[in-house]
Amino acid sequence: MVSRGFTLIELLVALVVLGILISIGMPAFGKMIDQQRMDSGLSALTGSLNMARQEAVRRNRPVTLTAIEADWNNGWLMFLDNNRNGQLDAGEKLLGEMAPDTVLRIDANKPVSLYVRFYGSGESQLLNGGFQAGTFRFCPLASSDHGRRLTINQVGRWRVESGPIKSGYCGF
Repeated sequence: MVSRGFTLIELLVALVVLGILISIGMPAFGKMIDQQRMDSGLSALTGSLNMARQEAVRRNRPVTLTAIEADWNNGWLMFLDNNRNGQLDAGEKLLGEMAPDTVLRIDANKPVSLYVRFYGSGESQLLNGGFQAGTFRFCPLASSDHGRRLTINQVGRWRVESGPIKSGYCGF
């Protein structure tokens, strides 16, 4: 007579092995999800920067990305900055709005902490007319993990780097 089932002991051993494999894989899976969130937020911001720069060149007018409630973690607005004050005012055309993942943490240094503004030549510019350069940091959940840095230079171009975020940023 041939038995075609599992014994209780075989089933328990299989469940224990499955539990061990899941417990080993979950931290790596969590890290992968965190990395994907940072990449997604980075993609959203670079897409908005691209669009703002292109619109500024196309229209030959200042276009500004500004952090909602002075915090990039709340999202950002893109608009035609007619009066060149870096804020969306009545009568200025809103070109877009973006809200990043609620788990994502973005830290921006002083020159880009409130806004990024492009004028007609595609260069980034401060409200006082000086060139605007700065860095956005996309923070990992764990300080030991690699984050992302988006650095804007004086001609309005940017580069992206992956690496550890130094202590003092992102609340570490």
